[in-house]
Amino acid sequence: MVTLWDRVFRPVTKAFAVVSAVLCGALALLLTAEVVMRSTTGDSIRGLFEIAELALVMTVFLGFAQAEVNGTHVRVTLLTDRLKPAAANRLRGVALLIACVFLAWMSFELVERAVNSFIGGEYRTGLLNFPVWPSRVFVAFGTSLLAVVMLAKSLVYFTGRTPSGATESAEGGAA
Repeated sequence: MVTLWDRVFRPVTKAFAVVSAVLCGALALLLTAEVVMRSTTGDSIRGLFEIAELALVMTVFLGFAQAEVNGTHVRVTLLTDRLKPAAANRLRGVALLIACVFLAWMSFELVERAVNSFIGGEYRTGLLNFPVWPSRVFVAFGTSLLAVVMLAKSLVYFTGRTPSGATESAEGGAA
């Protein structure tokens, strides 16, 4: 049976994970070009430090939701492994709901900071004055997407089921 989880969350988070992987690959290519350029000409790529710093942040936050959907996000299953499946699922749902509330609050604050960064023209000072707001937007978006995924996942657990495509051991709750 194809669920909303499979139709919506898996493809959406996978798309952002692909963007994250592409950014990571581009960053690796830039760093490789930097090494080659330094060893051959002695020069470096201007502003690479600032670009790498901000791209790394974007890469990390775009991948969080995919890790949660796949059940590979960090978990502590000390308690839930010892409970009956129905009780473990309810506890996982509660833990995800608490995490979701915290992430929603974080998202609200992060969106506000991203907007202020854009309006204020915040930039990272270095060899290049690189704008900070794009990475702030990615952080806010990635955190918001993770909050939505955790909310949906908690609702699946409250129904007594395990999100499809995941095993019980991989889906150990954060409780």
